[in-house]
Amino acid sequence: MNRPKVVLYVGASVDGRITLGANTTMFDTYKQPELYGMLFSREEWTSFTKAVFALHEPDMFLEGSNMLVAENEELAELPAFEGDPEELYQDFLPDDILNRPGRKTWTAVVDGRGRFRNGYTAVCDDPETYMVHLTTETAPPEYLAFLRQRNLPYLIEGRGRVDLPGMFAKVHNRLRVKTIATSSGGRLSGALIRSSLLDEINILVSPVVIGGYAIPTLFASPEPEWPAVLPNKLRLLEVKHLPNDKLWLRYKAG
Repeated sequence: MNRPKVVLYVGASVDGRITLGANTTMFDTYKQPELYGMLFSREEWTSFTKAVFALHEPDMFLEGSNMLVAENEELAELPAFEGDPEELYQDFLPDDILNRPGRKTWTAVVDGRGRFRNGYTAVCDDPETYMVHLTTETAPPEYLAFLRQRNLPYLIEGRGRVDLPGMFAKVHNRLRVKTIATSSGGRLSGALIRSSLLDEINILVSPVVIGGYAIPTLFASPEPEWPAVLPNKLRLLEVKHLPNDKLWLRYKAG
């Protein structure tokens, strides 16, 4: 298999909602801990993720850009790039980051449109990791120039949206990543399962029903066109009953 193993770990309500409102990001859980505690507490989420990581020992942690930047959020303005953009549209993997002493993992964002622009390296939260952006040949040149100026690695694969199969092959071959763990439900997980790129699904189910029409769900993807696109069948691996009426469901995908 010329790609890493891909493991999804995500919290959800009984009706499959992964957050409490539309256009929210992972940072909203920190702003409103009492509200988001209705899904799971910080301690419950930490225990769940540690258990998943112990099973799979991931060497890349992956998020979708919508988990970090809300769709309706005003993007940070970057200086216009005035040079020859050709060089920008080549993979950028500086040796001092690839071979940085102490780096054991990667933290990655799928960001085909160049929306995550705050220069975050992930080192401040975990000195054993470093940020890499997974983007496209149609990303804005000022975004790529900004990443280079901040010495942030990036890989390019696809036009308009990231070509996930091609990108994962590149991540495997160029970064030597063996296992990707992602907590991005919604569009990214929907794209992953429709592309047959998910190997295992872990869901921390909270005994609440949220409802709503615009609130993101576990797997958001274009409407299936039967019979060309059939449901993705899963195989149950394990069910764990956790405190506070929560369940940990493990499924094999593919």
